[in-house]
Amino acid sequence: MAVSTDSKFSHKAWLQTPRKKGGIEGCQYPLLADFTKKTSADYGVLQESSGVAVRGLFLIEPEGIVEAIQINNLPIGRNVDEAVRLLDAFQENKKHGVVCPIGWAKGKEAINPATAAAWFEKHAK
Repeated sequence: MAVSTDSKFSHKAWLQTPRKKGGIEGCQYPLLADFTKKTSADYGVLQESSGVAVRGLFLIEPEGIVEAIQINNLPIGRNVDEAVRLLDAFQENKKHGVVCPIGWAKGKEAINPATAAAWFEKHAK
């Protein structure tokens, strides 16, 4: 889901505005209006002095465990490809009990902790 401090009316306008005009028409995930800014404050993305929320991305397990946090200041957007890579890595870990090293991507070999020495022998540069 996406959360912003804008109103539900702003969200409706964004949803009705084509992407080529700065909108998010066709967005397939829910938008939550955090008009009170409580959620933004709770997640640490609200700049109290200005009342503006910076850009945050949180990957949260169904059990409520926060697995990853990315917070960028306003002029910098998030990277969807990186978010998907992280999600893939968390799923790979949960499914196979492996560690996904730096630069890991879906389809690459992860580290089995029981045979980590062999992985490093093969992949270290």
